[in-house]
Amino acid sequence: MSKRAFIFLVSILLVFPRLWAGGWNNTLMGCRAIAIGGAFVGIADDPSAVFYNPAGLVFQSNDLNFSINGFYIWPDHEYIVPTGSKTQSKYNVSLPQVFLSYRTSEKLTLGFGIYVPYAGGGVDWKEGELGYPFKVGEDEYSRFKSTLGIYTLTPTLAYQFSEKLSIGFNLSFYRAVLNVDALMDPDTTVVSEESGSTISAGFGLMYRPTERIGIGLSIRGPSRMELSGDTRITQTQTIPGLGTVPVELRGDSVTSFNLPWDVELGFSYKVSENLLLSTSAQYTMWSRLQKVDKMVKDLPYGTPDIEYEEAMDFHNILILRAGVEYSFPQGVFLRGGLGFDRSATPDSTLDCKNIDVDKFTVLGGIGYRTGRTQIDFVYAYALGKEREADTAERYNLNVLIMGLGVTFSF
Repeated sequence: MSKRAFIFLVSILLVFPRLWAGGWNNTLMGCRAIAIGGAFVGIADDPSAVFYNPAGLVFQSNDLNFSINGFYIWPDHEYIVPTGSKTQSKYNVSLPQVFLSYRTSEKLTLGFGIYVPYAGGGVDWKEGELGYPFKVGEDEYSRFKSTLGIYTLTPTLAYQFSEKLSIGFNLSFYRAVLNVDALMDPDTTVVSEESGSTISAGFGLMYRPTERIGIGLSIRGPSRMELSGDTRITQTQTIPGLGTVPVELRGDSVTSFNLPWDVELGFSYKVSENLLLSTSAQYTMWSRLQKVDKMVKDLPYGTPDIEYEEAMDFHNILILRAGVEYSFPQGVFLRGGLGFDRSATPDSTLDCKNIDVDKFTVLGGIGYRTGRTQIDFVYAYALGKEREADTAERYNLNVLIMGLGVTFSF
């Protein structure tokens, strides 16, 4: 295996896409919650409280609530070289999710969720669309596709101490899937497929001093993720007597990284029977992700194992949100919100594999409730602020999001 292929392999496999918030945060949970700007920790009165604040589950009006939501995302990653030439990656994704809550007694409520709390997107720099070789460090390639999704199964328990105070706990069983498919040049293709699991825990408090005020606290714990799978490197080589033939090197690969602590505080105020205001602040400790460890072993033809560390050097971020909901007597709801998401990536590790920028988000939606059914629609647009890396290359990310959700209550 050539030295060039070795360098390319370790640089190409450490790819993690951005979607919406800083770092790898994905906060697209519940269409109603997102339409209120995602400022839902101090409200948490529908099944999506499994994610936002498990303590809120006990304050739902009905004993059994089942919610299905789906988001479709149009991200626009931009890569601008120092000469001014711009390339865009538009890898659209859909994110389905399910939430359930069931009140077993006056004080105890159980919940369950299936959703994607981190990543959930990718980049796809297609061959022929770049117009020039795509460069990472000293290596160039003309096709590059990478996707990462971390989904979870989250059982939840909430207990109500009094009419004003409740507490909630959950466990998150994470499952991650990483896929990379890249063409370095006409002679070298790299394909990597890895998956892995881990577990984390969460905690929530909800305090309602009056019928109009809600104060919520949510803490999501950290974890260590380890992915394993295989990596295949296919090179076209000229062999005497056989001519030009593809030679494949396949090895077992392992990727490890840390996921952060999340602490979010929210406040809601019901101005009147029809008007609800909410705000929240989320602090994500992405400083836990200082590096990604990579190993490729058991390669054929006497090729030595590869061990590599990719510096990430993420820093902690603060995400701010605010929203409003107005209800009409006919069962119609109008919602809107604003958000500001900070980048977790420093200039030193910002590159085409790792596009992460500050974003200002405008959100809105409409809901309709009839009988035991509620339908919610949400629209969001995240406008990124262009950044320049230490290499003088510039990057940006804008995202259009639409979602539809249905909740059944019994």
